[in-house]
Amino acid sequence: MGRGQKIDHQELRASILAAATEIISAQGTSALSIRKIAGKIGCAVGTIYNIFSSIDEVILTINVATMTKLQARLLAETRQNDDPLTSVIRLGESYVSFSRDNYHLWSLLIAHKPSPDTPLPEWFQKKIDDLFLLVSQRVMPLVDNDRARAEGAARVLWASLHGICSLAISGKLDTVHAEKAEVLAESLIRNYLQGLRLENTL
Repeated sequence: MGRGQKIDHQELRASILAAATEIISAQGTSALSIRKIAGKIGCAVGTIYNIFSSIDEVILTINVATMTKLQARLLAETRQNDDPLTSVIRLGESYVSFSRDNYHLWSLLIAHKPSPDTPLPEWFQKKIDDLFLLVSQRVMPLVDNDRARAEGAARVLWASLHGICSLAISGKLDTVHAEKAEVLAESLIRNYLQGLRLENTL
């Protein structure tokens, strides 16, 4: 950027995020740094710090974009007329395919831990809550519309699917001759939710 050139902050912000996303997608999460972003878009490091307070803020902003993309995928691949169990199974399958199709961005979302002195901003926490709400709403009919049980189930499913996705992407499922990730995800979700249904009758 030439000296004296007027900087459009919105355009610069978009350029920073686009460059950071390209670096992550091409080279992995460990390659990302403010200096590398600055080099990619041709500006000074200090210019980026005028827009983002830290690399954590850059990453959190990218992670929100990733969650927004994930949310759109989940909504697109479920159908209004699905029965509740099928709907949740579709969500699980969509989550697995998303993690594979967007490996580096998904890894950043899962693995990034902000600095201890960087509390999660409200806009970031809201996006997390929206995703869990999407799942818990699908689970609600399976647990007699008990909101607490549905929210707990959503977190169990997320943690379990995270494990399946991590093992699948790392190739560890192949070493134990396991079924493909989508098959494992369906089995997990079906059996877990059927177990919750049985609890309704006890």
